[in-house]
Amino acid sequence: MPTFLAICGHKNSGKTSLGTWIVETLSKKGLKVGVIKSSHHEEIVTDSPSKDTWLYREKGAFLTSLFQASFFTLYFDQSFLTSYSEKNLLSLWESLFWNCDLVLLEGFKNLDGISKFWCLKEEENPKEIKRNLKNLLGFVVKKDLKSWKGLFPDERFFSLEEGKELLKFIEENFLSQNCEVLLLVNNYKVPLNSFVQSILKSTLEGFLKALKKVPEKINQIEVKIKI
Repeated sequence: MPTFLAICGHKNSGKTSLGTWIVETLSKKGLKVGVIKSSHHEEIVTDSPSKDTWLYREKGAFLTSLFQASFFTLYFDQSFLTSYSEKNLLSLWESLFWNCDLVLLEGFKNLDGISKFWCLKEEENPKEIKRNLKNLLGFVVKKDLKSWKGLFPDERFFSLEEGKELLKFIEENFLSQNCEVLLLVNNYKVPLNSFVQSILKSTLEGFLKALKKVPEKINQIEVKIKI
């Protein structure tokens, strides 16, 4: 199951440069990285009027999907998204990005439950930024790393140009977590300790092995029950 990490900052602060570098670097290591980008644009940016998917959504489709040879697009009804609390939204993302090792969020500074880095611009004050954010791990700067550390010795800084230390921090804190069982009840994630995860996993695996037409090698089990 993936862990989530947000890259926040004002426009032109280097968020996308940092995010794409992390994706490229970890992907070369064989890891699967998902990305969720926040947008403040209210107009339609992934669909357009008169298109088939747009017409279906206009007629009230709760979920609409577009399947193409190279990618798959899923559209959620607005009422579906606005009804989600922050915890339920994270549970939804965990379900959708289940096979990823890490999911990067670009933006989402107001999601309090997500750990985040802030891409700092030269004119910004880290103390003021930190005052308005929760779960802030540190700041990423484009240059003058030593100067920033000298001015604010109590804060954690990383260099955008020399990302080895940042990558090491991410690998140690976000890629070493092990969770093999995800339990959702009414789209809400139920916390499970390692013992309960092990019990659920072995029970379901044993049950399935007694059934016919189940593959001999089981890599993943997904069960959904509608009551």
